Amino acid sequence: MSHQVLLNRLKLAYDGRLVKIPTRLISDEYGFSLAPEGWHYFRSLAAEFEHNPEIRLEDTIFFKFFQHEKIKSVRYVNDLLFLHNPNKSSQVGNFNFYFSMCPWGDWSKGCSFSGVFQPWGYYHDLIEGKMTRDLFGYRKNIWYEPSDRYPLEQEFYYFKYIYNSIKNRGYSPVWFGDLPAVVLFVRCNGEWLAVKHDGHHRLTVLSHLGYDKVTVSISPESIGVVREAEVEQWYYVKRGLCTTEQALEIFNAYFELNGRERLQYLGLPSVY
Repeated sequence: MSHQVLLNRLKLAYDGRLVKIPTRLISDEYGFSLAPEGWHYFRSLAAEFEHNPEIRLEDTIFFKFFQHEKIKSVRYVNDLLFLHNPNKSSQVGNFNFYFSMCPWGDWSKGCSFSGVFQPWGYYHDLIEGKMTRDLFGYRKNIWYEPSDRYPLEQEFYYFKYIYNSIKNRGYSPVWFGDLPAVVLFVRCNGEWLAVKHDGHHRLTVLSHLGYDKVTVSISPESIGVVREAEVEQWYYVKRGLCTTEQALEIFNAYFELNGRERLQYLGLPSVY
């Protein structure tokens, strides 16, 4: 199949759901931003590959970040978002969100409407008696148990491959067969940003290599858009499990945090 044929198929598949956005407005689901002033663990890895292509995993800030005792002690998304501010992390009186859960429900459209969620995490499994370690493939989740070296090693080599591929050949979505996907966050005042839903590695590499804008999709499988104005209708708010105030505190964190505050809190140096 030619690249043009595949590209045409991609355009048809994503018809009406494509948007070109500045990479500086992209964050991940834990508030680590790709903005120049932000810090992201994968972008840190890209910077280290740039400085030393032969660097060992254990010598990277990426590895030291995930091996830090405070990262290994994270139990909920609340803990990770507000790692640098323990007063806002998981505490009595607040609703604590397991990984993949959020005030609006979930990142997937079907889950957020049906109420059938798939939370995961080492602490979740201890409390709920589940086993979600391999939910995304055998030990592939770097956030499941950050002390586990295996997924970090797998990510290290895979990310290095993506970084070198785009750096040496340039970027074309046809090589990947799809486009990166995002969820849009929109404040009442019109301010917005994008939270990655798929294509994490590509977005990070493109940002580091100086791509100011990138075409992404608003995946029909994701929740699509999270609007501040609809907070009373968010899944956990509507059911009285999470207060409006806490829900908005988490929502606003994506606009106010960029990851660097947590890197500094951990006392780790920045390489970019």
